[in-house]
Amino acid sequence: MNRRRGLTLTELLVVILTSSIIAAIALSVFSAAWRVYMTSQALSSLGKNLRTAAERISEELRWATSLEFSSSPEGEDWITIILEEGSIKRYRGTTESRSGEHNLSDASDVLVTDLAFELKTLQDDRVIMDISLSGSSTLNSKIGESVSTSVVIFNVRDYSGSGSSISYRK
Repeated sequence: MNRRRGLTLTELLVVILTSSIIAAIALSVFSAAWRVYMTSQALSSLGKNLRTAAERISEELRWATSLEFSSSPEGEDWITIILEEGSIKRYRGTTESRSGEHNLSDASDVLVTDLAFELKTLQDDRVIMDISLSGSSTLNSKIGESVSTSVVIFNVRDYSGSGSSISYRK
């Protein structure tokens, strides 16, 4: 038999079909791995931003001399920390006359959904504040995280209470 060198049409089609199946499987695996990577990146960023906000709040409140669970304290020398529009805000003054307002959370990456403060007095009269934050990613609302921390309030004695906003004096 006289046969030419090369591939027949059937052989070529089998190779193309097999290559296509292998490429589809590889693309599927790569796509799943990429989704896992992006989800873990968003979760990591969310956790980092919430921990940073909790640390900033802790630093702000650690040396407070007076505390009040209110977003509208009497007087201008109060500093208030409050959750507004998915962001933790810090400002001086009252709700009506704010000055020096800035965000303690990164509004581009995180949507803070809950902020809670709880003060309790220990047996030795030290005051401990528990701060809890919850939020979700602005990129993927299915990704959520909660962060809690505690801080000793050095200049306040025998005080208890809780709330979603707090005002303080230094």
